[in-house]
Amino acid sequence: MTTYGTILIPKPLEQAALVLGEFCAAGYATPAGPRFCLAHPDRFVDENDVFTLAGPISAELGVPVLAAFPYDGDRLELEVWRDGVRAHRYDSWPDRDAENVNRAPVGADPTAFLDFAAGPVDSHRLASALADIPIDAEDMDVDGDPGYVWAQALHWDVLHALGHPDQVIHRAQWDHLQMRGVPQALAEVLGSTELVVLGRADRLF
Repeated sequence: MTTYGTILIPKPLEQAALVLGEFCAAGYATPAGPRFCLAHPDRFVDENDVFTLAGPISAELGVPVLAAFPYDGDRLELEVWRDGVRAHRYDSWPDRDAENVNRAPVGADPTAFLDFAAGPVDSHRLASALADIPIDAEDMDVDGDPGYVWAQALHWDVLHALGHPDQVIHRAQWDHLQMRGVPQALAEVLGSTELVVLGRADRLF
């Protein structure tokens, strides 16, 4: 099972770091290509989850932000925030905890996510992923049930369809706990100037 929370921001890290440090009580920020960065907040700190932070960060930076929260490996929640207001919400499995289980996603509108394109958009893959219809066989349920086996694979396909390279998508799936647990491996991927420590988070290297 995989749970993590990240915020994708269409600003270079050096332009967003000060604002992220102002609002995030604890966590890390990493680059995500030349035009984007990622915030990895410590979700175990009160009022420091991605959906709480996305609004004020979007308002202060003046850009839309995309908050992502895959939960237990089988549910993906995405929120788009603009100017401090939630503009769109996606949930891959809104009735996950209900007795009458309905797997139909809500908010599966590809146009809501186009502000986060880093390159040419694969419209078919984006629409399929948001509809919880995997294109690749390895992402399909082995028992023949509809939908993705893992929410992180759905998240991967959304970002891939938006033109983000593999190394950026890997970073978008880093949880602050994982980052703290493997600082040496992290240091091999990131230079010391590419990791920004936010709030009272531990300095990793």
